[in-house]
Amino acid sequence: MTAPIKTLAVASIGYLVWSLLIVIGYQFADVLFQPDMGWKVLRESFIYASILSVSSFLLLLTRPVEEQGNIKPKRNFRGLLKPLQECCIAMLMVGLGMLSYLILPHDLHAAQFSHALLLILIVLIGIDLSTVRLARLTRHQIWVPSAMLLAIFMAAYIAQWLLPHSFTVLLTVASGFGWFSLSGSLVTSLLGKEMGSFALLTDLIREFYGIVLLFLCGRSLPRSVIGVCGATAMDSTLPFIKQNCRSSDVQLAIFSGFILTLLAPFLIVLFASLQ
Repeated sequence: MTAPIKTLAVASIGYLVWSLLIVIGYQFADVLFQPDMGWKVLRESFIYASILSVSSFLLLLTRPVEEQGNIKPKRNFRGLLKPLQECCIAMLMVGLGMLSYLILPHDLHAAQFSHALLLILIVLIGIDLSTVRLARLTRHQIWVPSAMLLAIFMAAYIAQWLLPHSFTVLLTVASGFGWFSLSGSLVTSLLGKEMGSFALLTDLIREFYGIVLLFLCGRSLPRSVIGVCGATAMDSTLPFIKQNCRSSDVQLAIFSGFILTLLAPFLIVLFASLQ
């Protein structure tokens, strides 16, 4: 591929990322404004997504020894302005998407458009990473998906004291690892529509947490943020990981996301069968 074409492809990633955020906002509004969703489900989903995200983040907060020599000094306040600005822009794009849901027709097939946009972004990311030399995975990187398995047990144990759901139900919901398109439909078929809505909204909010954290601390704490992204690290949040983390972290994101994507449907069915 010629250099000008590659440069153009890489330069367009940022604009497509903003477009994807607008579509995500539209999809979130489509779920949030459903008559049967209710504030009860929204409140429970927000609480559980917060517990899951904090548990995932904290379990991976310690840096691997081999990375500590590459750590740059902490940014001052001025150095934080850029990620804060980017985070605000990202939230603005999501807000525009939600606003567009109130203005535009509700039969725009946003899921198909989002899927197509995501495929284009993944191709462009592949072009950008074509010259990156892949490193061998270390045991510290393998710990990322392993820690996410531990995180769902921690979060479910804590949440059972705060929410009116059993430990196994909470494990079932958490096992989507942010993959809301799977968890919503699969949990609905196994545990009913209310639990399906709970799972879908929990994973959707968790994905938003991941996107916000990527803009705020993707370069300084990449493993923790990739952990919060869960299974989406290999698809829907991958463009944001590419934009806000180092190239070496993209390989970790794809590996962790792939493992969690394989585990998600199996664990959802397993824990649901324990009811």
